[in-house]
Amino acid sequence: MELFRMLTTDDIDVYYSVLHRGYQSIRQYPITFSAVTASKEEARQWLQLNPTYGLFVDGTLVSAISLRMPWGPNPGPRGLPHIGWFVTDPDYKHRGYATKLLHRVETDIIQKELKAPMVTLGTAESHPWLRQMYEKMGFECYDQVQLKHKKHRTLYFQKKIR
Repeated sequence: MELFRMLTTDDIDVYYSVLHRGYQSIRQYPITFSAVTASKEEARQWLQLNPTYGLFVDGTLVSAISLRMPWGPNPGPRGLPHIGWFVTDPDYKHRGYATKLLHRVETDIIQKELKAPMVTLGTAESHPWLRQMYEKMGFECYDQVQLKHKKHRTLYFQKKIR
C-alpha cells in the first residue's frame, strides 16, 4: 500500500536515514550538495523550513522531495517553487518511486494548492546521471552558473506544470 503525505519533524528518524543513505553515492564526486553532509539537526531544521513530502510503501519511507518556496528563507532562482532535497532510499531505487512522488507533488501541491505554472530545480553539471534523469522527467535546462559556495557548476532546470 502506498501513502503520500507531508513529512513533519516527527518523521526525522526515518527521513534522516533515507536522506543520509540516499545521498552517500554523491560523496565520490566533486559535488557540494548540502544534503550530503547534513546532520540530523540540520535535517530537522530543513523539515521545519521547507515543505517536504514523502512516499511510503507498506509503511516505509521510500522517497522524499522538498520544495523551497519563493517566500521562504532559501528561495530558488525564479520566484517559483524550487525542488530542494530529492532522495530515494537506495534499497528502493529503479522502481519508479521518485517519478511517482514527483508527479504527486506536481499535481497535488504545485498545481492544485500553489497554482504555480512551473517548478524549478538545480543539480550538478558534473553528476553522471542526474541531468538525464531530470530531462526524462520532463525538465528542461535553462541556465548554468558557478555558485560561490559550490565546487560544481549548477544546472538550473524548469518544468511547466500542466
